[in-house]
Amino acid sequence: MAATDKGNTANPSSIKELFQGMTPEGANVIQGTVISASPLKIQAVNDEKLILPEGVLIVPRHLTDYTTTCDISLGQGAINSVTQSGQGTHPHGSSGTHGGHSSGDGSHSHPSGEGAHVHNVATFNISGASITVHNALQSGERVHLLSFNNGKKYYILDRVR
Repeated sequence: MAATDKGNTANPSSIKELFQGMTPEGANVIQGTVISASPLKIQAVNDEKLILPEGVLIVPRHLTDYTTTCDISLGQGAINSVTQSGQGTHPHGSSGTHGGHSSGDGSHSHPSGEGAHVHNVATFNISGASITVHNALQSGERVHLLSFNNGKKYYILDRVR
């Protein structure tokens, strides 16, 4: 069946129409609402009896909480340093400057007392850092789902904007 035979998908106006134009026969794009985050359950928007349990859902990584490696860079700017106790973790001379910096001149200020301080830096780089992305689906969010295998499996495409 040609793409234009599946409705007006020659010029799709939504992501749903775009995917429907690319999917094989028997596949369908529907919207759902997350009704439970753990265990994950999604209810079809136009069919309140259709509740999809975690076992039939395929969740892509970007819709989960995950940890990945990243590089962090800061051009011109400042880094604010405060520990849980509100005290800085290194000594300061009476001039407010000290060594031990790999970039910048080491000068800094203390805007809210001796412990909290701001370091002025020319550049700042962390390579191979670990970052946790909290992007798991939450109850109440709407999602686009791709139904395939005659409705036996559902791939979660993305959140609805």
